Amino acid sequence: MLSRKKVLVVLDDDDNIQHLKCLVGRHDWFGLGSRIIVTTREEHLLRSWPVDDMYEPTTLKPKDALQLFSLKAFHSDTVPKYDFIEFSYHVVKYAGGLPLALEILGCFLCGRDALLSIET
Repeated sequence: MLSRKKVLVVLDDDDNIQHLKCLVGRHDWFGLGSRIIVTTREEHLLRSWPVDDMYEPTTLKPKDALQLFSLKAFHSDTVPKYDFIEFSYHVVKYAGGLPLALEILGCFLCGRDALLSIET
């Protein structure tokens, strides 16, 4: 079945070892050259699994994260207005310093109406 096929399997934000066992099982389940990519915040899951390589994404420092979020949400790389500073700190903390998350949240919240509806 798949043991002769070259496949790419992506498991995103997985935090359950049983998922790994059921979905990717052993190396011989897939053909030569197959790749299995697992994203997780639970590093111990990967340590208990035979992995070839691990990559830990780079996160931004809080000051840089706030600057990136401000650029996307307020079209300014300076600290947001007083009205939104506390909210901005919450967003930056929620994003965990991940640049893509900050960009997506900033773009989504761009515009005073969206931010005002969240603040109130």
